[in-house]
Amino acid sequence: MIHYGVVIPARNSEAHIKYSVISIKDQTLKPKLIVVVDDSSSDRTGDVASKLGARVVRIRRKSRVSAVATPYLAYVINCGLRLLEKENLDYVMISGADCIYPRNYVKLLIKRMIREKVVLASGVIAGEYTSYLSVRGSGRIINAKWFRTLGFKYPTNYGYETWLIFKALTQGLKVKVYRDLKFVSIRKTSFNRKKAYLYGKAMKALGYLPQYVLARVFLTALLQGHQEAKHMLLGYIKYGSNGYNGIHRYAKIIQLRALVRKLFSKH
Repeated sequence: MIHYGVVIPARNSEAHIKYSVISIKDQTLKPKLIVVVDDSSSDRTGDVASKLGARVVRIRRKSRVSAVATPYLAYVINCGLRLLEKENLDYVMISGADCIYPRNYVKLLIKRMIREKVVLASGVIAGEYTSYLSVRGSGRIINAKWFRTLGFKYPTNYGYETWLIFKALTQGLKVKVYRDLKFVSIRKTSFNRKKAYLYGKAMKALGYLPQYVLARVFLTALLQGHQEAKHMLLGYIKYGSNGYNGIHRYAKIIQLRALVRKLFSKH
């Protein structure tokens, strides 16, 4: 029997959390525990999740600013992971509070992970493109035994979700995105100046090559707008904290490969 637990960080998600929790409870492979981390919601997010059988962890913070893509969100997720660490789990799932999954999502994903010896994987949000290595933050499933060797938590730094991908790759382990396993996000993913700025910080923390960053900035200018591109570059330049140890060399290799693929895909 495979045992897995789920962490859902949530803030003012009363309108969506019900559908996300139910879609996980209704999986053909049932979760051992669903933990909803209620991040100081001013609505009934925690109450709704609790009535549906989720374990609710309530935390307090003063800021009303969105925590998406910041180190604070890693802290929120870690509050839930601390509970799951006490359980005898084979896998851990991270989900957004607005995600709805088909009933066989977890079963099929774990089945493939076992068959292909993958330690970190996800499906994709319907209608969105994801590269073969860009395992999504929501809908991702992590091998718990491997995760324990890393402390069973995210680092509270920018780019923490990508850090886990790079960490696996530096150890010679497999990560994978299964594009045929699709799920739904009730709230459409958006990209704005703030997210661009935070993404720039994440690239610096992860040790991205300047050439790769400039290519991403140029692409952002074409697809999203010049202001978003400007803020992305500013985030990269202004990042002043310590980056990650042990992954920069491999991150550079991955970026060089990506640049080569892009170059030759044009011919």
